[in-house]
Amino acid sequence: IDKINIELNHEIKSDTERLSFQTMTVTTEISRDLFGSELKEVTGKAKGSVVFFNEYSKNSITLKSGTKIIAPNGKSYTTQSTAIIPGYKTEGGKKIAGTSPGIPVIATEVGSASNSEGTSLVISGYSGTKKTQLYARSVGGFKGGESGMRHTISDAERPQVLDTLKTQLTERLRRETRAQIPEQLITYPDLQFISIDTNSIKLEGDSIKFPAQIKGTMVSYLIPRGLFESAIAKEALSDHSYTSVSIPMLSELTVKAKSGIPSDPEVVPDTILIQVSGQGSIITQASEEKIKELLLGSKRGLFTNKIELIPEIASAKYSLFPFWAPFFPKQEKYIKVILK
Repeated sequence: IDKINIELNHEIKSDTERLSFQTMTVTTEISRDLFGSELKEVTGKAKGSVVFFNEYSKNSITLKSGTKIIAPNGKSYTTQSTAIIPGYKTEGGKKIAGTSPGIPVIATEVGSASNSEGTSLVISGYSGTKKTQLYARSVGGFKGGESGMRHTISDAERPQVLDTLKTQLTERLRRETRAQIPEQLITYPDLQFISIDTNSIKLEGDSIKFPAQIKGTMVSYLIPRGLFESAIAKEALSDHSYTSVSIPMLSELTVKAKSGIPSDPEVVPDTILIQVSGQGSIITQASEEKIKELLLGSKRGLFTNKIELIPEIASAKYSLFPFWAPFFPKQEKYIKVILK
């Protein structure tokens, strides 16, 4: 076959008999020990996000960007965007707090003392009931606060180190993805997309030997193997229509995306168009049920005529017990079919 185009519907929008696709996302991280060749002074403020809770008023409350909030240890942070906190509700006499979306915040001071695994915070300037009923909680903690001397690699070494980490991460993503693809599904290199979070890499540490971590994601578009084989056979064998086929070298065909395919796992198109090229063998597969149906109760002398009605069968033979029986059994359970 040479550059045949096949359209795939997203599985959610397709029936089970139509060629479709689904997506699979694999995220992984690798860590490698590095040896620093330089010392540098670093400073940074802890960052994170918080959710605000409103148990104070039934009306929504707006907090401007730059609002100061304080943790129990006295460390303070400021919001980086406006927060709109819905008013509280009551159900069965119980007060249900209104909650805001996650709001990004940054520490007011540099250093690791502002880092936290998770904490509750109060809004600066509030007191009394308003202080206890209008508050915030961190989401996933605060990270990135640091100050002092750190070991790091030189600017000259950085590109090679990053390339090595990316190569190792890519191999890990491909290996983990292959292991998770179900046997009845198949994908191709042009239908897989890797994104690597280079912004999260820190090539520095407290000691001369330090770990470097890098995280990435692979998004794969998967096609049902059986339906794909049938679609290809329909294009390649225009003079026949077979109910079931097998293409042993299916994975060796060349499949390219002809339509734009998003690499973001959150953005899935309704349809994609692929182009298929290559060569191999198409093996037609006969249905056991159809063979049994044709042979039930028929005369043994009609065996060849019956088998010729099934185009998938190249040749066949039978044995009867007792050997002199003039007819095939009248019940399916007494017929055994062996496909080769």
